[in-house]
Amino acid sequence: MRLTQKHWALRLAMVSIASLFWVSPALSQNRDAPTKDLGEIHGLKLGLQAEDMDTEGWGEFACGSNGGPPRQQIEDWADFKKCRAEPNGLHEVYVRFDDQREYVGRAVEDPTIATNRRGTRVAAHPIILSALFDKDGILRMIRFVSDPRGEILERRMAHLLRIVVINRYDPADWTCTDKPPGPGESAVGGIFLNSHCEKSLDPNRTIVVDGRFLRKPGQSDIDPVTKEYRPGQFESSTRVEIFDPAIRKP
Repeated sequence: MRLTQKHWALRLAMVSIASLFWVSPALSQNRDAPTKDLGEIHGLKLGLQAEDMDTEGWGEFACGSNGGPPRQQIEDWADFKKCRAEPNGLHEVYVRFDDQREYVGRAVEDPTIATNRRGTRVAAHPIILSALFDKDGILRMIRFVSDPRGEILERRMAHLLRIVVINRYDPADWTCTDKPPGPGESAVGGIFLNSHCEKSLDPNRTIVVDGRFLRKPGQSDIDPVTKEYRPGQFESSTRVEIFDPAIRKP
C-alpha cells in the first residue's frame, strides 16, 4: 500500500507526540510524587553493577548478537559472562521489556489489554535492546536498534527514531557525517539517508546514532519482470549506542 502525503503527515505527528512521553515521562506523573531515576531507557544507566540490577519489568534475558536477535538464553543480568565478549571486551545481554500483559491480552482475546503494552519500544518504535557489561560486571554500553521484524509501515518509519534520539539529547553540538550512495544504493521516494552522528554527553558518556533510509543493491519497489509493486524493498533503521568513552581506549 502506498502512503499519501496526508498519511505520512499523520504518522509523523504520531511519532512526535510519542517522543514527548520518552523525553518527558514526568508529564504523565504526579508532580508531587518522588522522581524515579529513569536512566537512559527504562532505568538502564552506565555504571550499574550486573549483580545488583533488578529484573522486575524485564524478561527474555539472552546473549545478544550486536543488536540482532537473541542467542543463548540466560537467567538474568548476572549471567553476562555466559555471553561471548565482543572485540571491545564487553558482554552483550539482550533483554525485552516485560510484556506479560500483552501475552495475557492475546490469550483472552482482549485487545485493550494486548495493545496497552506492545513489547520493547522507544517513542512507539519497536527496538532490539541490549546492555553490555565489562569483565567486572559494570554496565559500560546501552545499545538499541530498530527492530527489522516489525510491520512494513513500522519498518519504513524506523529511521525517524534517529530524530527523536537526537532531540532527546539536545540537537546542539552533534558531529554528523552523511555518506553518499554507494554502488547500487538508491533513494527511497526521493530520500537517501546514511548518517552517522556522535556527541559527548559528559566525560563518562558518549552517544552514537546511525540512521539509514535507502534501497540496497537489487532492491526496487517494482518487480522488473511482472512490473508489480513489491512492498518493503528498502532499509530503514536507527542504531543507538550510549557508552563509556573509556572502552575505546586501547
